[in-house]
Amino acid sequence: MRAELHDKQWDQVHGGWLLGPDERRYSRRTTRTKRKDAERLVEEGAPLVLFYWAGQQLDWFDGAEAREQWNDVRGQVVSTEPRPKGDTEWTAGRWEDEDGRPLLFLTGHC
Repeated sequence: MRAELHDKQWDQVHGGWLLGPDERRYSRRTTRTKRKDAERLVEEGAPLVLFYWAGQQLDWFDGAEAREQWNDVRGQVVSTEPRPKGDTEWTAGRWEDEDGRPLLFLTGHC
């Protein structure tokens, strides 16, 4: 499933939490997750969120759509500060709900 999240969720993200379409409240745990660890989360079924403030993008993916989206952006995921070269790069973070279920949160940088 793919869902565009709205202004309410946009504000939540800036507060370090997010209420997903699955009705779970996720909170930021880490802001730097290595690509291999991020890939493992997606393979294990974690939802994926793309957050790109410059493009006003906040999209939720789960299931097959999360794996497909991950394959599209995987090569642009970096674990250090993005390089200033003009292309969008993503840093990965791990967010979790109250029960420890993970969410992979990608923040876009250009």
